[in-house]
Amino acid sequence: MRKVALVDYGKIVLQENCESIQVLEPGTVKIDVTACSICGSDIALYHGKRSIQEERYFGHEFSGVVVDAGDGANGIKVGMRVASELSKTCGRCWNCRNGLPNYCKSMNDALLPGGFSEETLVLNNSEYSFISSIPDSIDDITATLLEPTNCAYRIARRANVKHGETVVVFGMGPMGLIAARIIKSMGVDVVVGVDNSKMRLEKVRQLGFVDVVDSNDENWQDQIFEICGAKGADVILELTGALPVLQSSFQVVRPGGRIIVGSVYNGFADKVELLPIMRKELKILGAKGPYPYLKTDGTSAAVDILVKLQDDLKKLITVYDYKDSQQAFDDMISGAAIKPVIRFR
Repeated sequence: MRKVALVDYGKIVLQENCESIQVLEPGTVKIDVTACSICGSDIALYHGKRSIQEERYFGHEFSGVVVDAGDGANGIKVGMRVASELSKTCGRCWNCRNGLPNYCKSMNDALLPGGFSEETLVLNNSEYSFISSIPDSIDDITATLLEPTNCAYRIARRANVKHGETVVVFGMGPMGLIAARIIKSMGVDVVVGVDNSKMRLEKVRQLGFVDVVDSNDENWQDQIFEICGAKGADVILELTGALPVLQSSFQVVRPGGRIIVGSVYNGFADKVELLPIMRKELKILGAKGPYPYLKTDGTSAAVDILVKLQDDLKKLITVYDYKDSQQAFDDMISGAAIKPVIRFR
């Protein structure tokens, strides 16, 4: 079995002859991984902002084929094409009972060794599942976007956008772009993406489904007000994890506006001016995915979103052979690739 292993911070090693998984843990299924995309949290782990010692898994945005269905819970069968996402929770723990099923379990409880491996175990039992079946209309590479689509849908739902509102998205990485595309599909005409990477901004302009503003421009805030109106944007999505950007969010959101924070901060806000929260009566909400959004028939809502939007979303992807995994990480860090996907098969 082949693995892309993070053996130390900033050091990726290709392990070619790892022992195959022979014994399933109770309540798990075994998946032959086809491909796995790189998430911003993988980059945080790579840079040492998360602990290697505390993570059981590496890679969580994957697609593949079930080769051992365990007890067959949730209709999962051998040979079924699946992709990762939170699709079922217990419904009985404190988190589930209080509207936070996305906190039912940790990914450490759900994945071993994770998607950057040719084989992985995934928790799938009567109380919890981290996979969904995928239709033939989605190819294996695009299917790696299911979990980030799920997370972006959580952000969009928390934003509670309405037709006629204006939305500014800070951070034109994968999450920002997927969230922006979902929000446009909800009937919002004015969606503006803001970033400071000229390389990334040029790529986003080529995609063509969101207007962009370069925050390096001296008058970038004036550009926001020109597009969104003199009072500012109705909704801000803050997806960078940078404290100066949070400060900028306070400046360009309208009075009574909403700021949705879907990013991970790694520091204290000692230099952020918080007065606008009161002065503008702002509503600030966190958005943590993945979240088990299901249709009335019990199947994944995120799968339907990915099917509908895949022609645009697959443009975010750059595919790398597993032997080029280091390059994939380097390109995501530099901005040369928006959403690198590492392919095993």
